[in-house]
Parts: sequence; C-alpha cells; structure tokens
Amino acid sequence: MRLWMTYIAFMSSIGLTNRTTDIWRSARVADDIVFAFRALPLGDPARRGLVRAMALVAIQMWCLSIVIAVSPWFAADGKTSGAFWGYLSSIAILVAMAVAVIQATVILFNRPRTVVAPHMRSERGILR
Repeated sequence: MRLWMTYIAFMSSIGLTNRTTDIWRSARVADDIVFAFRALPLGDPARRGLVRAMALVAIQMWCLSIVIAVSPWFAADGKTSGAFWGYLSSIAILVAMAVAVIQATVILFNRPRTVVAPHMRSERGILR
C-alpha cells in the first residue's frame, strides 16, 4: 500500500511540475486552468490566485512525496539511518510550511512576483 501511495505522490508531483511549466510558457494554458477550476466554490480572483501559485503547490507536492517515501525509515528506533530519514522528513515538512506562507501571499497580494509566471505578474491579488 505504501508503495502505491509513494508512486501516486511522485506522479502527482511530476504532473504538477509539468503543468506549472505549461503555465509559465503560455497565458492561454493559465486561462484554461482557471476555467477548469470553476468547480471550486471560489471567486474568479481566488481561482486566478491558485493558478498564480501553482509553482508553489508543485514544491509542496514534492515535499509531501519525500515525506511519504521516507516515512517507513524514520520510526524512532534510535538508529542513525532512522534519525537521518526523520531529519529529512522534518526538513521537507518545514519547507512545505514555509512555502504555504509564500503561497498565501501570492494568492492574496501577488507578492513576491518572482515566483509568479511572467504573464501573470501584473495581476492584482485578492486583497490588493
């Protein structure tokens, strides 16, 4: 079961990374993804904010993939290798939490603009 979860997490990470590169290359793809998010109970500015932050979502998915992949090895048994996997998992969780804060600022204020696709940098955030 854990092998399948790891496989699904890594394939989702690859798919999000691929979709993020498509968003960075084409404004039309970004508009198509915003249209695909119409099922979400959000307004149009919030959906556009999610698409602007898609690169950060991909980073979070990679961190989650690392945590799922190494979780069998970081059981607290006092061994050195187990401690290494625990530290790696902790770092991945901390990176994911830091990226979540940056993601919120991108959605709400469209800042920092360096993590947003070039054609979406001039857009306004939800609150600004």
